[in-house]
Amino acid sequence: MFKYYFIFLTLITLPINVFASESSKAKIGNNYYDTLEEAIKASTSEDTISLTSNVKLDETLEINKTVNLNLNNNNIEATQQVFLIEGGSLNLTGKGIIKETKPYYGAITLKGSSDPTKKNYSTVNVGKDVTLEGWSGVFIDHNDNNTGYGILVNIDGDINAVNDVNGGTGVGVYVNGKIKHKDNSPIVNLNETTHITSTGNGIYAAGYATYNINGAYIEGEESALGIKSGIFNINSGTIIGTGPDKTPTNTNNNGINASGTAIQIESNKGYIGDIELKIKNGTIKSNHSYVIYEYTTNNTNTKVKNINLLSGTYTSDANKNVFLLSTSLKNTHPEFISGGTYSSDPSEYLETGYTTTKDNSLYKVLQNTISVFKENNQNNNIFPIIITILFISIIPITIILLSKRKTINLSF
Repeated sequence: MFKYYFIFLTLITLPINVFASESSKAKIGNNYYDTLEEAIKASTSEDTISLTSNVKLDETLEINKTVNLNLNNNNIEATQQVFLIEGGSLNLTGKGIIKETKPYYGAITLKGSSDPTKKNYSTVNVGKDVTLEGWSGVFIDHNDNNTGYGILVNIDGDINAVNDVNGGTGVGVYVNGKIKHKDNSPIVNLNETTHITSTGNGIYAAGYATYNINGAYIEGEESALGIKSGIFNINSGTIIGTGPDKTPTNTNNNGINASGTAIQIESNKGYIGDIELKIKNGTIKSNHSYVIYEYTTNNTNTKVKNINLLSGTYTSDANKNVFLLSTSLKNTHPEFISGGTYSSDPSEYLETGYTTTKDNSLYKVLQNTISVFKENNQNNNIFPIIITILFISIIPITIILLSKRKTINLSF
């Protein structure tokens, strides 16, 4: 009797493996689950869930803890809004597609905290082999208090933003305009392997956020970047507007109208604004319209706080200038270019000490010689050294000349 009891105890204390069945959708190690929901519920932050087949969800999956998910060459579909992240972190790896079958919201929606001190409250990391497809790829929405504290988005994969079920054009990354706080506002990092295509805007920045573009490819038919608020740091990458020229556009208090430009900036009193645009490098292009189009609405002054173009290549349609800017911005920021190559003459906007040279059909911005000399003098103190050398050289020459003059006088 004791022998059988010991065997029983041994069996019930062994690890339990749930083996694969034809209906299993995911696994954690050697444990298989019939639904992705069950696998997420069973997982810890150290676990990685791997899909074992395609998943079709009946409703949105809510993420409120750390979930590591390997698509493993499988796809996840839902009618609308596949994942909603609120108070959790979703880390996506492996090859596969996350898709809305009847696009309306987006593949992934994030909502932040109401607590201003919460960091990394809702985060998503999209691996380089992951594709997001829907009305938006990533939709950063406001919570019930119209805030979105502690949101972090890292995208290395692809986004394919398509028209919604009502025909509304897509948005690659969208930040809701009700997010107006600057402290602990959403951060969006778009990296070298990121590839965004959209039937509307590649990015629609209605609410306040910081966007760091580090080598990403962003293409939109209505505009690549539609900006009403926030900070854009473009360190490198390709930004292309592909649609027809529709400038000038009208005010839109619930969205942004098509322009066909690469970068479209609308100063609208209904939005927080405080727009900052800094371009260190990259290819910025419009196939049929202006490259950078900025305009004010409803007698509003420009909400562009800072604009700096340090380098990059800016090309527009052959019949368009690179820039179409409001008088308000020109008056507020008359000099904002200190480098780059342009398909139309940017001289009007050059910082003091810079000039252009034309090479074939392109204008290249250079620092003029006098400015370079002054800068070197300030940075390296060359000028005082040159003066000292000249002074030292002049003394012996002067002595020699005086000596000769004195000799001549004595000969008389």
